[in-house]
Amino acid sequence: MKQLTFAAAVAAISLTGFAAPALALDVEAAKGLAEQNNCMQCHGLRKDKDGPAFLTTADKYRGKANAVDEVVKHMTSGKKVKLADGTQEEHKIAKTMPPNDAKQLKNLAEYILSIQPK
Repeated sequence: MKQLTFAAAVAAISLTGFAAPALALDVEAAKGLAEQNNCMQCHGLRKDKDGPAFLTTADKYRGKANAVDEVVKHMTSGKKVKLADGTQEEHKIAKTMPPNDAKQLKNLAEYILSIQPK
């Protein structure tokens, strides 16, 4: 009977639209992952370098439903990118420990998308 009560409670919560809160952005972990992967060598926070600033990326995807997924895809696909000097190279693939940790990659993407102008 307790299992039925628990199931009923879960169903009631689902029907009310109540959702568990999203995990909070871990800024320090995101900065650490960016540092590990030398992201800041090519990207500034608010100033373009060889690659676009994180702010430029945030502005490009701000308000789009698939923003986090798009940034994660960019960090993990190794696709060719055009540098400021016009040359092209394969974007480095972000590495996590353990490998391909979706939570860490999503956190870094959310950090990038959270950058605001000063």
